[in-house]
Amino acid sequence: MIMQALRTKTRVIMLVVVVVFVVSIFAMYITRGGGPSRHTEGERDFAVAVVDGERVMASQVVAGVRDYVQQTGQSDLSPESIALMRNQVLQNIALGHMLEKEAARQKIEPSREDIDAAVKRIEKQFPTKEAFQQYMDSSGIKMKALQERIAAQLSQQMVLEANTPQAEVSDEEARAFYDQAKEVYFRHPAGYNVLYARFGEADKAEEARKALAGGGKWDDVMKGSEGAVQDFTPAGEPAFVAEREFTEGDLKAIADTPLGKVSKALTLGEGNVVIVVKEKKIEEKIVPFEEASADAREMVAYQKKRAGQGEYLQGLLAEAGIQVLAPEFFEAPAPAPTGDEGEGSPEEGASPEGGEEEPSGE
Repeated sequence: MIMQALRTKTRVIMLVVVVVFVVSIFAMYITRGGGPSRHTEGERDFAVAVVDGERVMASQVVAGVRDYVQQTGQSDLSPESIALMRNQVLQNIALGHMLEKEAARQKIEPSREDIDAAVKRIEKQFPTKEAFQQYMDSSGIKMKALQERIAAQLSQQMVLEANTPQAEVSDEEARAFYDQAKEVYFRHPAGYNVLYARFGEADKAEEARKALAGGGKWDDVMKGSEGAVQDFTPAGEPAFVAEREFTEGDLKAIADTPLGKVSKALTLGEGNVVIVVKEKKIEEKIVPFEEASADAREMVAYQKKRAGQGEYLQGLLAEAGIQVLAPEFFEAPAPAPTGDEGEGSPEEGASPEGGEEEPSGE
């Protein structure tokens, strides 16, 4: 079990990376003229739909499903799942095309600084700059192509933001949400407010522990450990860690550390050594509305914004005027007839997205 409180920052960063890496491939799906292409399986390609007057080819939808399968590691998809995913990919193609069109119409584009910052965020997820470049090379990704994809993704996000303004939330709405959701979102488990520091090397963590045990002030010791300490909570800004992390989680080995005392250096994994100071015991409680009102208001605003974005995207889908040219391509095949006569026709429902030739992604 990963210690939730100490890794919140990492998960947030990884979410940003996922958003940036799952870049806008939709623009590549729209065929802008040209002759018919070929399936990778050697079958003749054909148009399966029209989006905003542009043809969408079968191979493009298949590619979209394959991308999803590879990203999620799924395999052995049922015909029903494949049909559902094909329909979703077609909608994504339409949305991507329309968002790209709106970005051009509204003259919305990210700055070079935003694109470079996104690339930097991705690069920082690798141990070294060389490791990042090695990944790019092995994946066949050129920097220019990555920047273009990031720019497309950012521009689409900017279109959404520009066309769904911040929602207003009344006190009554915030209170109603709190009353309905307090058991789920505002029940605070028992635990501790802690100071923690994370090091890449055990000996550096031990040096800091000894300095703290000898009477050194937390922030002073952390400043003295600059270059060795990878992450830490400043004094006066403790992180909350649920009690179960000390009783059954990653911190079980230091559960007996008294309040106000520095724990032993605890190795959680390679290059991940922590020291912890439990500052205060926190009892389980439901956070009162007076303390939770800002969070309740933010959650309601988020719900409203998502609803507004959904309405905007539905409007774009309507404008896209999707015309399905090959309905059977987006439908699950009928069940094979039972009996001997059905044994010789398995190819009818076979699909290149989920067939045996598709790697499992493991």
